[in-house]
Amino acid sequence: MEDKRDKILQVAVREFAEHGYKAASTNQICDAAGVSKGLIFHYFGSKEKLYTAAVAYSMDLAMREVSMEEMPKGDFVQGAIWSTKQKLSFSRKYPAVFQLIMQSYANPPAVLAERLRAYYAELMQVQEVYVNQVFEKVTLREDVSYEDARDVVQGLFDYTIKMATDYMQRHPNATMEDMQPLADKFKNMMAIVERGMVDKA
Repeated sequence: MEDKRDKILQVAVREFAEHGYKAASTNQICDAAGVSKGLIFHYFGSKEKLYTAAVAYSMDLAMREVSMEEMPKGDFVQGAIWSTKQKLSFSRKYPAVFQLIMQSYANPPAVLAERLRAYYAELMQVQEVYVNQVFEKVTLREDVSYEDARDVVQGLFDYTIKMATDYMQRHPNATMEDMQPLADKFKNMMAIVERGMVDKA
């Protein structure tokens, strides 16, 4: 029975990824999985719950395939680059799974939005660890608010992720060593944030 449930989920992932929540057809999922519609609703109860289960199935697969235990510790930039490299590798190996993860994160159906936001908030805590590492090492000036400083660092982090993603898309076999110039660039930008960029002499 578990084999049939897994087969339904695998087909549902492809159907939802390709067509989105609203346009996805449970009849098509039945046909492709070789099961009755009654069996789908026996396992999942509704299309909404099937979608949620398909997203959870996708995230579980992602977390098994990309173990956070292997992420470089203690280095903000290397962690960002490593994370980007793993994400791109996973997206090539499981395109439908990756597409559903991105789809449900960026544009969740209204009926599921609140639950999915809570689900992804837990996953984003890993990024929070790296942002917090920066502030463990610095003392802010009295006239600088923590919130503003955090927004700046978060912006640099997001920019680094974008640059790493663009680079990896152009050079899919790049190693961490190949991306060292990106790490150096991030550190230079962080130094500018810490020291300022205007010569007041």
